Amino acid sequence: MDQSRASEPPAPASEPPAAVSQPPSAATAGAQCTVHVGRIQHLRQHHLGLLHEAELERAQRYQLATDRDRAMLGAVLLRLAAARTLGVEPGEVTVDRTCDRCGAQHGRPRLPGSGLHASVSHSGDVVAVALTAAGPVGVDVEAVRPIDFAAVADRVCTPPERAEVRGLTDFYTVWTRKEAVLKATGEGLARPMTDLHVSAPSAAPVLLGLGSGAPPHCQLTDIPVADGYRACVAVLAADPVTVAILDASEILRTASTSRQS
Repeated sequence: MDQSRASEPPAPASEPPAAVSQPPSAATAGAQCTVHVGRIQHLRQHHLGLLHEAELERAQRYQLATDRDRAMLGAVLLRLAAARTLGVEPGEVTVDRTCDRCGAQHGRPRLPGSGLHASVSHSGDVVAVALTAAGPVGVDVEAVRPIDFAAVADRVCTPPERAEVRGLTDFYTVWTRKEAVLKATGEGLARPMTDLHVSAPSAAPVLLGLGSGAPPHCQLTDIPVADGYRACVAVLAADPVTVAILDASEILRTASTSRQS
């Protein structure tokens, strides 16, 4: 559900959680995943100077200004977060978005040669970037919008899950858990969400099944990004992964200062 929506309600005004730890270096990130959370209002015109031509062209394909802003903020934040983790300049970060199916530059982000896995998600006015060296990662953020979830629940939930979904928050909890996994596996929404089975919304997040076989090792974590949103991060790793949520306004502000000096 990262795709554009023309009728989005105003985004909640609350700020994302404050940083709970410092971002790890690539050498020590194996058991940790950092999720940088930013807001569209933090994007400034001079941030776009951090992006390469292909990233700007990709963002310009969106027809709505809000969609373009989300795409550009995601690209900017990915470069800033990866650069800080790797100890390099943002322009030195190699970002590859080659699609596995068609070869176009609209696939999931890769950071070749860095040892890091990355994922980007945006909804409403919130953008999240997840980085880890532990394994393939997927992050999904969704604004909890007043939709008729009962009309679409059968396309998202298995029958046991459907019995546990009693409201909008439950529905979006299941959705974000599943989309995070599908982004980590690289399948995205090409795979039906009903192929996945996750734990009940009221329980700790666990991937219980994927297709007809045993599910891969997967560390799922529900993450608080802002009031009125649900979010989850999935890391395909056998060992536990600690998730640190970082307020991205600081690195965006620092990038702003450095470019103006």
